[in-house]
Amino acid sequence: AEADYAIADPHKIVTDIRANYVPGLLKEFPGLEFLVKGEQDAASEFLFELIRLTLMAFLATFGLIAIAFRSYIQPAIVMSAVPFGFLGAIIGHLVFGVTMSMFSFMGFVAAAGVVINDNLVLIDRINQVREEQERPDIGAAVVQAAVSRFRPILLTSFTTFVGLLPIMSERSAQSEYLKPMTLSLGFGVAFASFVTLILVPCLYLVVEDARAKVMSLRRPGAVAPEQ
Repeated sequence: AEADYAIADPHKIVTDIRANYVPGLLKEFPGLEFLVKGEQDAASEFLFELIRLTLMAFLATFGLIAIAFRSYIQPAIVMSAVPFGFLGAIIGHLVFGVTMSMFSFMGFVAAAGVVINDNLVLIDRINQVREEQERPDIGAAVVQAAVSRFRPILLTSFTTFVGLLPIMSERSAQSEYLKPMTLSLGFGVAFASFVTLILVPCLYLVVEDARAKVMSLRRPGAVAPEQ
């Protein structure tokens, strides 16, 4: 049997069967084994592999950024907005009333790459401004870097979202498979961009403030940089 995705959700059907029918069958027929095959089984296997490979990609990305920045903390700051991209993907599905599927997670992985790139550009600019300062002032460096990178980050997210709007708004049967992926990518990038411009600079200041306090505890005579 094939499901009509316009009126039915196979995942919900299987979930309903598991919750309402299988327990009664197992109780009535001891020793009965219940297995899920076909698309649902393939989807579960694909999702497991996608999560495993995504984690490996994130670890590789973390290592490359750590090498470039010569720091283990700044890569974590760069990747801190990735979960908010997933939150944006969920909001997009709720707005359009679309159920999340395998393609949704593929779109989220693509959105994570864009989000990491935006954060990387911002953090790299903050480091450049700090190196150019004659007198250390982390707060001023963060503000200057955020202002100078505001337009590129916002335009990247806006153009990505607008470019995906036609597919998001498409109602044909052919677009049903692509719509979850475009929703995850478009809303994930759009939502995480505001996090990049607000949360990431604040998190950078928090980390630097904590580092300064740790240095002052180790060396009581050391002077912490201005915030």
